[in-house]
Amino acid sequence: MRILVIEDDRAVSRLLRVVLSEQGYTIDVANDGEEGRALAMANPYDGIVLDLELGDRHGIEVLQTLRRAGKMTPVLVLTGRDDSETIVRALDAGADEYAVKPISNDELRARVRALVRRGASGRTIEQLTVGNITLNRLTRRVRAGDVDLSLTPKELALLEHLMLRVGEVVTRTELLEKVWDMHFDPGSNVVDVHVARLRRKLEQGHGTVSISARRGFGFVLTANGHGGESATSRNEEPPATA
Repeated sequence: MRILVIEDDRAVSRLLRVVLSEQGYTIDVANDGEEGRALAMANPYDGIVLDLELGDRHGIEVLQTLRRAGKMTPVLVLTGRDDSETIVRALDAGADEYAVKPISNDELRARVRALVRRGASGRTIEQLTVGNITLNRLTRRVRAGDVDLSLTPKELALLEHLMLRVGEVVTRTELLEKVWDMHFDPGSNVVDVHVARLRRKLEQGHGTVSISARRGFGFVLTANGHGGESATSRNEEPPATA
């Protein structure tokens, strides 16, 4: 799932990125209202975290602009003010959730989970299933049959992206951009390393799926072991170069 953070305080935006990335979300950050508005208009986000006190324009103005344009992405408003007038203005402008800073990491995660649940109806597939692997995109829980799998945030985001494109070849470039928010680096094998680790965990959990490599193209996730030739040994992890 992809979340947009609109926050002009770079220290706060970095913290928000770290805290939410730990939950397996892909995070885009805008450091002013105009950049945030442009990103929100151009991309199908699952949720937006919006600071009200932005340097170039007020967060409520950004929110009103999005709603007038028909963008109904769920929005969590963050502000240092807890007066009822500000809260009412934000909710009337179209905010779905409201939180006063400072906010604990646990509360932030819980509010974002509630935010994406609110927007999931009719817009986002809540649970992905391939073979006996299920991934709940709201709780970020992965199971192989009745067994919970322990995945890192990047492994979870990688699996989610492959499951969304089941049966299709997904290029390394796309995975770097969507999962790692990186541009393609021909000298990096970070994708291959994480695929190898994810494949091993799926096999150890007796998952009935296969992640296969198509040389020169990318990776494909299929059910019941149908796929291309693996680029690495099933039990061997390539050394990381980035």
